[in-house]
Amino acid sequence: MYIAGKLSETADDAGPFAGHATGLTRRPLFDRDRGTVHHSVVHCELESSGRVERHMHAFEQALYVLSGSLTVDVAGTREELEEDDFVWIELGVPHAVESATGAAWLEVSAPNPGAPRLEDTVFTEGAGATPEAPYRRGHFDVGDLPEPRGNILAGAGANVGGASVLLLVNQDFGASQFVLMALRYVPGGEIKEHDHAFEEGFFIVEGELEGELDGDHHTFGPGDYFWSGVGSTHELTNRTDKPVRWLETQAPQPPSRHQFRYRGDWERLAGA
Repeated sequence: MYIAGKLSETADDAGPFAGHATGLTRRPLFDRDRGTVHHSVVHCELESSGRVERHMHAFEQALYVLSGSLTVDVAGTREELEEDDFVWIELGVPHAVESATGAAWLEVSAPNPGAPRLEDTVFTEGAGATPEAPYRRGHFDVGDLPEPRGNILAGAGANVGGASVLLLVNQDFGASQFVLMALRYVPGGEIKEHDHAFEEGFFIVEGELEGELDGDHHTFGPGDYFWSGVGSTHELTNRTDKPVRWLETQAPQPPSRHQFRYRGDWERLAGA
């Protein structure tokens, strides 16, 4: 199973923030209602002087700023975030969000919000959780990406070429439920058909990417997105003369072995 869409065609859904935010446009790209099991990714925008009231979640969350300036009030600190800044917030830690000039960002949440017997987003002035590491912030710069190569992650082998990856939020960053990373393929970059034992989400930032999702062909550009479920195959290629770059999520966090299961490798092994 997979999901594919365009931000421009994705409906606004305030969800639990209805009545608790001003100037907020919230577009779920993929979530429990659309069939995901382990995580959700939502595109959010705040108008100038917009605000989201103080709240906490029963899940971990990462916010990645796509444009504008965002202020996150968390753990007694006002974090001023600009484009390509990101912050991870621990489960149960209260925070409020506002923007003086307007901003757009992606929210990654896991475990998947919307459990039927758990009110997992609560608006509160209470203390909430007070862990040793309530949040952590970082910044992505395209210049931080390593040189393109094949073996970008354990198990990639010869099935990948022309790819660069940089892990932004993972276990080393404090997260336990998901991974957020930045990827870029140079012209001709590709990964061959494969699947995983975890979900993946993709949000295209620049360039054009061709994808074969469960055998269906798609062409993705900036603002397009797709999600691939457990056991759903995908093959990605940059057939243009310019780099393509996207943000990618994984949930749950990948296992220590067998992160990729390549169809070609298995067919050769099975036929030997």
